[in-house]
Amino acid sequence: MTAVISLGGSFLFDKKEETSSLFKELKSINDKFLIVTGGGPIAREYIDFGKNFNLREKDLHGIGIKCTHVNAWIMSKAFKTDYTAVDPRKIRIKNRITLTGGYLPGWTTDTCAAYAAVSTRSKVIFNMSKENGVYDKDPRKFRDVQLLKKVNFERLYSLTKGKRVPGMNFIFDPLAAKICKKNGIKIVVTSDVNDIKKYLKNQEINGTVIE
Repeated sequence: MTAVISLGGSFLFDKKEETSSLFKELKSINDKFLIVTGGGPIAREYIDFGKNFNLREKDLHGIGIKCTHVNAWIMSKAFKTDYTAVDPRKIRIKNRITLTGGYLPGWTTDTCAAYAAVSTRSKVIFNMSKENGVYDKDPRKFRDVQLLKKVNFERLYSLTKGKRVPGMNFIFDPLAAKICKKNGIKIVVTSDVNDIKKYLKNQEINGTVIE
């Protein structure tokens, strides 16, 4: 079995110990994994830097893409895994763990992960996030939030309305969600690395399943 992991840049930068635990966990599982890394705060800083010099939106997206690949390359060296920069729609996995980043302007990390899931025939994407899962409200703005254990795609769309711009954060990108819905791919949103093994063993997880 092959699974895709959308590894958010904020998770990478804010949860360094959990990131190390993630790779140790993956190496203990026999399945293959394709990991798509996000840009994180460093990408947003560089995008703001580019705005100071009046770069076009297409070029701002390009900054974000390059940052995702820097992150992917660093992780591949740190944890001795494969790295690739090919089109996620054509990606193939040879060894246990492969890392990659963004690809085209306008495609978020989640969109790349969705296309990669289609090309590798993966039936699940693990979206590693700072948040424990999907909430009924933005947990950064509200205290009385409720974690949703299961969410259908229609409910997800209602929670992710808004313009897609370089550097923006989403629960899970709406375009990526449409790709997943069309191809029967489930999404697990979690901050707990143990949820990967639990899900693959059909055990109850701490995060949210979108299907």
